[in-house]
Amino acid sequence: MRAEDAKALVVGGGIGGLAAAIALRQAGWAVEVYEQAPAMGEVGAGLAITTNAMRLLFELGLTGLPQRGEAVTDAEGCTWQGEVLVKFPVRELAQRQGAPSVVIHRAALHSALREAFGPEGLHVGARLRGFEQDGAQVVAHFEGGREARGALLVGADGLRSRVRAQLHGDKPPRYVGYPVWRGITPPFSHPGIPKGMLRETQGRGARFGMSYIAGERVFWWAAVEGPAGQPVPGGDKAYLAEVYQTAHAPIPELIAATDAADILRADTYDRLPLTRWGEGRVTLLGDAAHPMAPNLGQGANSAIEDAFMLALALKEAEDVPSGLRAYEAWRKPRTALLQWQSWAFGAMGHWANPAAVWLRDGLMRRLPRRLVTAGLQRIWGWEPPLRQTVRGPKCKRRPRSQRAAP
Repeated sequence: MRAEDAKALVVGGGIGGLAAAIALRQAGWAVEVYEQAPAMGEVGAGLAITTNAMRLLFELGLTGLPQRGEAVTDAEGCTWQGEVLVKFPVRELAQRQGAPSVVIHRAALHSALREAFGPEGLHVGARLRGFEQDGAQVVAHFEGGREARGALLVGADGLRSRVRAQLHGDKPPRYVGYPVWRGITPPFSHPGIPKGMLRETQGRGARFGMSYIAGERVFWWAAVEGPAGQPVPGGDKAYLAEVYQTAHAPIPELIAATDAADILRADTYDRLPLTRWGEGRVTLLGDAAHPMAPNLGQGANSAIEDAFMLALALKEAEDVPSGLRAYEAWRKPRTALLQWQSWAFGAMGHWANPAAVWLRDGLMRRLPRRLVTAGLQRIWGWEPPLRQTVRGPKCKRRPRSQRAAP
């Protein structure tokens, strides 16, 4: 495969797009990334990079990433009053898989990915208008008249993807019923939140999560049933302080300790799974392909899985279209399940009827440890399929000397 014939165009310079760019470049592709934002800046709050994605980031060379965040050694689910309903064997899983789960600022992760990819091939202020393809190449058209040509195009341009819209129609995403607020405290200490603990609390129509992130700061998130796009009375901080005033410590203390300017709100959307992702030399990745509610913390993690599997499928395939279809065939079942589970977990977590909440808490309290372990293993313990089988059921491998150029 000649380098000049193996150019990949990645539309979107977020976590999934940059991870895909790094993985493709390591597989021998020349990669160009096109990001619509005018500059790569610090955005967002915190997120958890769980073992399934951390192992892949290690393979991509980001071995220093855990030092930029806080490792998770324990995780638990609690009632509004603070009773522990379920504990998750995070430490044991990390030891088996050889990689920790880490809570990290989104900007720190994005910065590490940018450093790994480097400035060459990264274009900002590039808003996609559309694309066209023939049997040999794909051409991306950007606002302002810029064009880019390559052997494949990856749409990693998020929830409202322009690539997805051209492939499947410009349909609105689905609002799942609640905004999520995220905040990061200044240095904070409280016996109710030990280092290494990831905790989620569920009440009636409201949930709250917390974990240390780095530098003695705590990252927290809150989800409260409510309409999209409507300001809450009194402003975000005052509203959350009222909603969570009766919750167990240190939830009220975390809200009080956070500057109002550091509390970010985002309405929560997802989409139903697609039966097909791409066509020809074009495919989708991350939120462009399978946006999911944040309830399992797998949005960024599944995008990193996508990136790794995309490069692996193309490396093993005889040509670009069959490689992209193999990638999609491997990813669709897992991501569709994650989309459904994320929606279902959020729906159950926001039950408000007292009888339903009593039933939910009772079920969680009585979950056998083996089921808890198996559930965590399916999500956080995911590993890529055996590399010799990654081509998928319809992508037969030919001898290297007979393979076509991309």
